[in-house]
Amino acid sequence: MQTTKQTPSAPTWRLTGTTFGIVAMVVSLCAPAEPPPLLYRQVAARHGLSAEALYAQAIRYAGRQSRFASAPTPWPWTVRLCQHERCETVFADDRATLAAILKTASRAGWTLYVGPLGLPWSPQSALPLDAITSPRVSVNAAVRRWVRAQGARTVIDPDSPTRVTGGRLARSARARRWSGLIDRVAREEGVDPALVRAVVAVESAHDPAAVSPKGAAGLMQLMPATAERFGLSRHRRTEPEPNLRAGARYLRWLLDYFDQDRRLALAGYNAGEGAVLKYGHQIPPFPETQAYVQRVQGFLALGDTP
Repeated sequence: MQTTKQTPSAPTWRLTGTTFGIVAMVVSLCAPAEPPPLLYRQVAARHGLSAEALYAQAIRYAGRQSRFASAPTPWPWTVRLCQHERCETVFADDRATLAAILKTASRAGWTLYVGPLGLPWSPQSALPLDAITSPRVSVNAAVRRWVRAQGARTVIDPDSPTRVTGGRLARSARARRWSGLIDRVAREEGVDPALVRAVVAVESAHDPAAVSPKGAAGLMQLMPATAERFGLSRHRRTEPEPNLRAGARYLRWLLDYFDQDRRLALAGYNAGEGAVLKYGHQIPPFPETQAYVQRVQGFLALGDTP
């Protein structure tokens, strides 16, 4: 079985440390030089999304260089396998190889994310194995799932695509609802409101009732111990203002702890400050944490949140 693996210790790319580098990276990701392929244009049009942003998301998740193109393109037979805290991305050579990987990994109890947009899949899913190995099927299904989640999100989907209007991120009604409160609490707690808005967008998509699979809750997705550490009862984590206040206090503490290094503070918010220390004051080599820092920095560079 011929496959190519991408392990947590070998990320595909990193953010640069300068504002110019961040802006250049975000622009290059959100506006590929070549028009998105027909599949992404069709799916985006069907759901009112930006084809460029959707394709950029696929490149971030499943981008790979090949002999057919010099720039990374979304690999059609991508699967991400996760078990406990370990995840790895595998680029199967073809559809048959992908099917074999899915069969073996599902029997071994791995959590599976299939296709260029990482659609969660198991043998009990509505889509059978012979369908999910088609990139057309997996892309369509992933986008339908994201669009449904926008209406009533109760469990966080870490990789939802960006809706844009005129090349800028469009604020949802839910984001507008909470923006005033976010800005007020952030200022009162001494944190940049733009940073808190970006964290809320990535953490919960502005849903105060959101609960992650690991048990984090509320607008800023606080774990019980973190909430209590910063003065909030674990039973009040879905209350918007107390949640925002405790989360902002944690962000301010992390910024102070890491000498105002925003990237390390964000990594600490996602993985815990202990993980940042363990890896020598670097962003830990966890795909989830690296993607998290990149997404928050991307929203900040664009100057808006979805």
